Amino acid sequence: MANIEWEQRAKERRLENKRLKKKIKELTTSRDFWKTKAMERKASLNEMNSKLATVKKNLQQIIGL
Repeated sequence: MANIEWEQRAKERRLENKRLKKKIKELTTSRDFWKTKAMERKASLNEMNSKLATVKKNLQQIIGL
């Protein structure tokens, strides 16, 4: 009887480990996707801020003349 319980628990634990590994893989993939997307947006924002600073500088030079 104890042998059957042990085998059943081992099978359940194996299935649970499989489910957890699959979930970890899904979460890692999702995190990497959003991390990449956030980094791209940050780079875009930095580029736009740089361009805005250049435009403001040029505008001040034009107004100052």
